[in-house]
This record gives sequence, C-alpha cells and structure tokens, in this order.
Amino acid sequence: MAKLKPAAVYLLLLAVQTTGALFFISKELPDFGQLLLYPGEQLPYLRGDDFAMMVAIVAMQVAYWYRLQRVPIPFQGSNTILSHLLLFLGRLSFVFGGSLFAVVFFRHIPGLDQSTDTWLMARRGLLLAGSLFALFCFALELERFGAALGSSQKRLNDGRSHHGRC
Repeated sequence: MAKLKPAAVYLLLLAVQTTGALFFISKELPDFGQLLLYPGEQLPYLRGDDFAMMVAIVAMQVAYWYRLQRVPIPFQGSNTILSHLLLFLGRLSFVFGGSLFAVVFFRHIPGLDQSTDTWLMARRGLLLAGSLFALFCFALELERFGAALGSSQKRLNDGRSHHGRC
C-alpha cells in the first residue's frame, strides 16, 4: 500500500470497513426480526454464516487499526454538508448494533430455556461481541472523518480559533 497515494489508501481502508458493516447489517437483519418475533427460541445454526461473519470482522478490524496507526485522514477542511452526513452515518451505523444488543440481552436471552445449546450460544455471543466492537470502530472512523471535514467550521461556530484560546 506504500505506493498508493494516502487518499487512495484511506478510501480503500474505509471501503473495507463500510463493506464489512453493510455485510453485518444485511446478514443480521433477518435474525434481528426473528429474535423480536420469537424471543427465547434459538435460531438455526448455519456454519457458513459464522465463517463469513468472522472474515468480515477481521477485515474490518485490520482496516481500522491499520488506518489508525499508519494512515492519517487525508481530507481536511470545511465541507459542512459532507461532515454532517458522515457524522450522521457514524451515529446511525451503531443504532442497529445497539438495538441488536438490547434485543439479544434484554429480550432474547432471558427467554431461553434449558434446552438451549450453550456451546452455540457462547460462540454466537463472542461473534456478536466482535461484530458490535467492529461496528463501534467503524462508527468512530466515520465520526473522525466527519470531524476532520468540519473542523474549521466547528471552530468558527464555537467561537474558537487558534488565536483566541483561553
């Protein structure tokens, strides 16, 4: 990636995270509906879903941490509309994760009975925790990007500048 321009590397890493987040939401949305309709019933196990989700989580995390450690956000300036859109998407991206967490832990798990496969539940719990953390990191990335694009506008609106700090 060293030969690519920093902007291209940043956008590639952001695209990996975005693809992973969209994959997570698209795969979990049907399960989310099932959990709402049938709390306490264990969902059927599909081996391929777990593997695909693990690949998505790892890809999102590698892209996030690589970007955080080695690739600065190359876009700075004042684009208020794009800044607000990215900040909104950052918050919205975690609404689904927060909702899924609430449904699983406050509605679904309390309704499980003794016939539940605890090994499957533990694996799914770890996968859910990893997915939610990856989604959280993605939300942070969108918020950092949005803040970078709105940085000069924020200073103007807050009445702060580099010269008049207290």
